[in-house]
Amino acid sequence: MTETPSWVTPDVDTERPSIARLYDYLLGGTHHLEVDRRLGREAIKAAPGLVLLIRENRKFLRRAVRYALEQGVDQFLDIGSGIPTRGSIHETARKAGSDARVVYVDVDPVAVSHGRAILADDPRTTILRADFFQPDDILGNAEVVELIDFTRPVALLVLNMIHFFPDAKVRPALARYRDTLAPESLLMLSVATDDTTEAGAIDTLYQKEYTEFTLRSRAEITALFDGFEFVEPGVVYPPQWRPTDPDRVTRSPERYSSLVGVGRVPREPVP
Repeated sequence: MTETPSWVTPDVDTERPSIARLYDYLLGGTHHLEVDRRLGREAIKAAPGLVLLIRENRKFLRRAVRYALEQGVDQFLDIGSGIPTRGSIHETARKAGSDARVVYVDVDPVAVSHGRAILADDPRTTILRADFFQPDDILGNAEVVELIDFTRPVALLVLNMIHFFPDAKVRPALARYRDTLAPESLLMLSVATDDTTEAGAIDTLYQKEYTEFTLRSRAEITALFDGFEFVEPGVVYPPQWRPTDPDRVTRSPERYSSLVGVGRVPREPVP
């Protein structure tokens, strides 16, 4: 019988895979259970490029954070963050010499408890347990308000999460966040796409555990940026978004099975 890890608290669901713990496993972390690892192994079998995709998404995050800092945006709200491990926002910002303020949000208790331990020595960061689909609970949270000034530009990140839910839930929530963000704020998304040869296998696998899992077309992902102006190059595969070395971008970016993009809140409403 497998011994339960010490970090598993009574509010942790050990019978069902967790999105946060699954990604921790795929990133090579240590906070996951056998139920997460089993799904992870099945996912890798169905889509052999999945681990590479997760890493490329992490690289996109770092490039997007550096872009935000270059634009003078030094406040970050990362919803569905998972465990803020290596290469996360605050680490990227500190390496860039920025005192950026960062709030991580996740619904998973393991991600939050471990995240608090990681962030304990950084007063400009915090992590809280909350639901993306309860935006007012996040936007009005005391810890969020203490760190984030919503009268100034904010970078909102929602990475590797939206595809677990349908548009009927996602788009109203995104609209609520958008309406709170000041002009020049940024929205950064990474969303699984059906525009790949492995889409069918991934859809079938995830639907078993997450019945609302929804692969989207490029047009459907583009539509998630309603009310935002696109930052070039728009909605693309992860390696194609402002690569540090364009000459090394893969010739088969579609194998990464997700699309990413960054949008900006305009100074005047988008017609």
